[in-house]
Amino acid sequence: MTAAEIEIGRRVKALLNFADVPKGTEGVIDQDYGTGVMIAWDLPDRPLPRGYMEYDGKPVVQTGILRDGFDKERELRFLEVVNA
Repeated sequence: MTAAEIEIGRRVKALLNFADVPKGTEGVIDQDYGTGVMIAWDLPDRPLPRGYMEYDGKPVVQTGILRDGFDKERELRFLEVVNA
């Protein structure tokens, strides 16, 4: 994935295994915080709410959504845009 492909609500998938996120798992870019983006993961046991696109500021203890940050310069290569 490249910085030019960053768009809130865009689906991506993990190209590597991450903690609690297996390779191939899809998620949504739900926040752009300048130097990086946050991905909300659509996990089988913790699926995203239907139509989820953007972070609403609620903590994970309220939503159950697992989110991870990725640095735009160093870590976007671990993600791939999903053509849906």
